[in-house]
Amino acid sequence: MKNELKKEKIILEVIADIYIFVLVLLFPFIVDKTGFFHIMEIKWYSYVVIASTYLGINLLVLLYFYIFKKINYFKNYKFTKIQLLLLVFLLVNTCSCFLSPYFSKANLFIGVGRGEGLILVSLYTLSFLCISIFSKFKRKYILYFSISSILLSFIATLQYIGFNPFNMYQDGIGTHNVSFMSTIGNIDFLSAIYCLLLPISFAAYIFLEDNNKLEKVLHILSIYLGAFIIGIIDVQSGKVALLGTFVIVFPFILQTNKRLSKLLIVISAILMAYCTNIIINPKYYYSLGKIVFNYQFTKFAALFIVISIILIILAKTLKNIQYDITSNKKIIKCYYLLLIACGVVGLIGLYIINFKSGILYEVHELLHGNFDDNFGTYRVFLWKRTINLVGEYPLLGSGPDTFAVRFMAKYTADIAKLGPVTINDTAANVYLTMLINIGIVGAINYLLFIYYQIKDGIKKISSYSSILLIAIICYLIQDCFNLSIVIVTPIFWLMMGLHFSIIKNKK
Repeated sequence: MKNELKKEKIILEVIADIYIFVLVLLFPFIVDKTGFFHIMEIKWYSYVVIASTYLGINLLVLLYFYIFKKINYFKNYKFTKIQLLLLVFLLVNTCSCFLSPYFSKANLFIGVGRGEGLILVSLYTLSFLCISIFSKFKRKYILYFSISSILLSFIATLQYIGFNPFNMYQDGIGTHNVSFMSTIGNIDFLSAIYCLLLPISFAAYIFLEDNNKLEKVLHILSIYLGAFIIGIIDVQSGKVALLGTFVIVFPFILQTNKRLSKLLIVISAILMAYCTNIIINPKYYYSLGKIVFNYQFTKFAALFIVISIILIILAKTLKNIQYDITSNKKIIKCYYLLLIACGVVGLIGLYIINFKSGILYEVHELLHGNFDDNFGTYRVFLWKRTINLVGEYPLLGSGPDTFAVRFMAKYTADIAKLGPVTINDTAANVYLTMLINIGIVGAINYLLFIYYQIKDGIKKISSYSSILLIAIICYLIQDCFNLSIVIVTPIFWLMMGLHFSIIKNKK
């Protein structure tokens, strides 16, 4: 009986292994002949097929061993608080769907806006459960994420310099129309997936001390190419998330000379990425219908090169200066207290000083109670009105992915005052959108699920779990300014499942 149970576990582990490979290394690159025009639809159908197949095969294996081998896999299995919270989250979404006032008017299984209806929510949660129960974390998964990042950046780079792999640009979408890039689509979504992949490469390069040369090259190449594309797309939400995550992690990097040495190499790679873009300087001339490389070597390019060389020299010097203060927790506490103090002082300064334009001006005005609709690139407009909608269906919301129905019905006139009428199907904030779709009960349930993952991840920290936890935190930050979409979100749920699979048995 024990041998049969062991055999079942191995089979389920192999199935999970295949699913992880497909979702990280194949799914991001699935497109169809229409290029960017139907990219969300092809990603939606692809993920539904991939995840449903994974869940279906798991079910068949469990049934086979239960019927023919008389083995109940879950006989002695104890679900954790995190897993139970997730099951409650699925239940809340289901109740919200069937009790929705729009259930008879719209297809809430698929969803009204971005296809984030009950089907996707169910696949996200159930795939997380399967990964958390059946998978066994392997080091190669870290490399999967870096390789995926490299491939996405490589495709985006080819598009930037005039090529068109996968025939993504077509019918009026020009080579330098950077509102769309790589095989991800909208640059906001590309930024979101970078918030998952680049922190993995960064943390793996910095914190894993047993990396071989190939692994180091893959991680640093991922960072270099990713920084190159991030500089091009210039999405502020992604930059805020990446920078915020770095600020949170920074004191742990300072703990040893090896980590600090590696950080200097990373900064050097990022500077060289920006330097590369300055030097090649490609521009698309519509009159010629082609890209021309206006090569240049500016003072900034020279400065970046000089600083990069200095950083590399310092990094090599640091390798010989041995120190390790990982046991000194007071330094980390002092760092965070100082960070909080700096944040408070910064807000006071922004309250007092009136900047004339830019994001600092907007923060100044917000602190003075001026919530102008144009602030935050239209986000304040969305957030103010979203909060007003919560009171209509406060507990369970109006159903999964029903934001567009409610928001557009009530605020079409307000949208028209700002310019041409556009469809607003999310609040540009995952948590506020969740309040509308599944109410206060669903949003609190999700936040508790996230909270306990982070809490347990910190309490049961390990080299691999810390890498995944850093990426999860980065993605959660960018969720404050973005939306849940099938192009990116499945990888986030997979990453959370892998993180949980590491910490669940660690005391």
